[in-house]
Amino acid sequence: MKAKEIVLLILIIVVGVTFYHAHTGKIYIDFDDHIFFDHEKFVYEEFQEFNPPFPAQLHVSNAHGDIEIQGTDEERITVSFEKVIWRRNEAQAKEIADELKMIIDKDTQKLTISTNRNEFRRRNFRTSFKISVPAGIDIDVKNSYGTVKAIKVGKSHIKNRHGKIIASDIARELTIENSYKNIEVRNVQSDCKIEGKYADVFVSDVKGKTQINHRYGRIRVENISQDVKIDGYHSGIYGENLMESVDITTSYKKIALFNVGPTKIRARHSPVEVDGAKEHVDIEDNYSKVNVDNLKGDLIVNGKNLGVYGNTIVGQKIHVTSSYRNIELSEFSGKTTIFLEHGAIVLDPSPLTHPIEAIGKYADINFYWPLREKYPFEAKAKNGDIKWRLPEEISIQEEDHMSIVKAFLEEKEKPSISLSTSYRTIRIEE
Repeated sequence: MKAKEIVLLILIIVVGVTFYHAHTGKIYIDFDDHIFFDHEKFVYEEFQEFNPPFPAQLHVSNAHGDIEIQGTDEERITVSFEKVIWRRNEAQAKEIADELKMIIDKDTQKLTISTNRNEFRRRNFRTSFKISVPAGIDIDVKNSYGTVKAIKVGKSHIKNRHGKIIASDIARELTIENSYKNIEVRNVQSDCKIEGKYADVFVSDVKGKTQINHRYGRIRVENISQDVKIDGYHSGIYGENLMESVDITTSYKKIALFNVGPTKIRARHSPVEVDGAKEHVDIEDNYSKVNVDNLKGDLIVNGKNLGVYGNTIVGQKIHVTSSYRNIELSEFSGKTTIFLEHGAIVLDPSPLTHPIEAIGKYADINFYWPLREKYPFEAKAKNGDIKWRLPEEISIQEEDHMSIVKAFLEEKEKPSISLSTSYRTIRIEE
């Protein structure tokens, strides 16, 4: 066995043993200090209770532990302070437990709860709080390396570095900051603002505006009553039942939206799916694919190396620009303008309410004629062909490598159809 293989084997054994003992409690890993072998875990708990009058806001500051704040119908505040200490024996643990204290600071404006953790040189312990408060009280929480849970409280600001956050039944505004652990938010009666990274975010049932700034994770938003703005660099985004405007920026991950209001998307290398939107959908993307279905409004898509597919689109304006991929639209109406280089355009419109113009460069065009209707029509193909497969008579011209086909020019009052390309073929069929 080679020396490198021996070192690797030893490393694997050490890691395995370390995690086994960490799981059984024989090792405590503290990121501020050291790894402690053969330490036992000892748990201590103390309580405090506060009666009215209460200040308007509760502040909780902690590190390396959990915080749970629960709103109740009772007119009192109760605090459970848990100390989890790793030491070789109970005598050593008890000595630390006696010195490790909950600090209370109360004035007319706020009640502050914290610990004296910073007084210890070696901090091989965790501190956690379980707090019950009158429902609707405002809170400000700072924590790290633990879970923060807030339920039935008022205006809330939660900052939890390296920790999970769960917030529900928030009576007013909610602001969240965290990283590396997931965020779960449900039932917020006002605005919600979230900043995070390297984790997943779930937000549901927000009555106010929702703003999310997130990096490297998955974002899911559902049942939002007001505007939604998401800046999600390298984040996949799923949205459903977003009633007002939607503004999304991301890259390299999929965007999927269902039943949404007017939508603006700015993406790079991101597949996009929008099903059931109103007013308008405005998308800029590249090197991917866009699907838009059941849109009651305008469609604007600009990109390169971008496949664009749309079905059942009813608006005043449709504008699509792309290259090197196909553009396919069916059952659509509205003033339509298509530009494509190097690909294929496939158009199957509803009976026309506005003119249609499709311009291709090195692009085939397949146009499926609306049945039993006549519209002024002109097709041009430079160094290419035009295939007319309808029974009606047409006018054909050939000049300077340009083929021109015209039909139904007498129908001057109806919306027109204009198709043009170069070096490829235009096909018109039923």
